[in-house]
Amino acid sequence: MRAKRFSLYPGILIGALVVACGAAPPELDARVLREATVLLVPGHCAGVVVEDGRHVMTAAHCVAGNPQSIELELHGGERLSGTSVFIDRSRDVALFRLDAVAPITALPLAPQLPQPGEGLLFAGRYDPPGELQEVWLERLGRCPSLPGVPQALFTTLHGEKGDSGAPVVDRQLRVVGLVHGGATCSIATPTAAFAPLVQQLAAELSSTEVARRDLARGR
Repeated sequence: MRAKRFSLYPGILIGALVVACGAAPPELDARVLREATVLLVPGHCAGVVVEDGRHVMTAAHCVAGNPQSIELELHGGERLSGTSVFIDRSRDVALFRLDAVAPITALPLAPQLPQPGEGLLFAGRYDPPGELQEVWLERLGRCPSLPGVPQALFTTLHGEKGDSGAPVVDRQLRVVGLVHGGATCSIATPTAAFAPLVQQLAAELSSTEVARRDLARGR
């Protein structure tokens, strides 16, 4: 099954997507997906701002060595820096904590794997703007270049050079995977296993910052 493509323009609600069962999903703001996708600087990969807006996930193969920091470029050209939380080479996932909240709507992480036949969405990098793709999860399975992943996502998406690390999302705009590779960049590494950890880190960071503000106010 081929991916369906839809023109992607900022601010336009995409409500004409049709899922496999024939039911129309809720209207989706394509701009949210595009703006949550970031570019690594320097480099030729993408990433996604998740959960609290202070964390960014990308593919581990996009990150050379074991860097302690990273610089990112947002859709509007603004740059943010962050520090490394972990780099998991066997599952091709890297997580960084930003020094400041990204001024965009962050995407939540889906708590479970998508199922074969499920409709997903992919936009890729924003330079230049591409088209929103309605894609499908064909199967879950082993991928030789993902030794730590028993169920990689084999999709129908058609990526371009530089789309590694870009998010694949479900119809609720929850991140289900990051582009890993394949002939058309159609294989994604799943992110569901990392959702509890990222959410815990976000909650801890929020509590720490609240305590710091209270201390500064003399409470």
